[in-house]
Amino acid sequence: MSDKLTLEGLFQLQDQALKYNRENSPVLQERLTFVSDAVGLAFDVLTSMRFAAHKQTTLRVLCSDAFSSVVTSVRVGLWGNLPDSISLLRCAVETSAILAVVVAEQSYQLATSEMGTSRLQRFSFDEAIARLGDIGRKIKSTHGRLSNIGSHSTVHRLKWSSYEQNGQPYDRLGAALEPEAASNALGLSPTVCVYLLDSLGKSYSQDSVAFPCSEQLQELWLN
Repeated sequence: MSDKLTLEGLFQLQDQALKYNRENSPVLQERLTFVSDAVGLAFDVLTSMRFAAHKQTTLRVLCSDAFSSVVTSVRVGLWGNLPDSISLLRCAVETSAILAVVVAEQSYQLATSEMGTSRLQRFSFDEAIARLGDIGRKIKSTHGRLSNIGSHSTVHRLKWSSYEQNGQPYDRLGAALEPEAASNALGLSPTVCVYLLDSLGKSYSQDSVAFPCSEQLQELWLN
């Protein structure tokens, strides 16, 4: 890396940080494996489902959006960039709430109609939480924990603006050689995956259709 700061140099640092953080945190490795298995399972389900058009479209759009946020959050988290990773995961939590209420109420046609407008109203995050009961309270709690770090410029977020490596302080600029921060970034990713897979499973059971990857899902829960 040259003395002059460049984006290319920072990208190289991110790759180095990812490798370093993953190799130096067994907890991070476990969380990464869980999320990887969950994303793979979701992909298998989404590419094999055969529902009516509105239901299929709603599940595909919401699940793809949520899991895309999870995947990107994990990638940023592996760089040791905890605050931005958490911000991305918040998006997945919000989409998971919308997916959960759509599935619970089987409002697939209404959801596809609203997704074509300029703003979600009936299926906004707050509306979804209010109608979901116990699961809504769990999702809201997860969202609140993420908001402490992943929201705008707050004291909780700014305290992650620097880190130490071998006793030397460094600014966190896109990456950090900090396995603990990387592990914390992935701390709630498995929980969000569980919310999403639970909704997918319910979407099958309500039509009395066997979940296509039931054995893999059971194995994931056991792990």
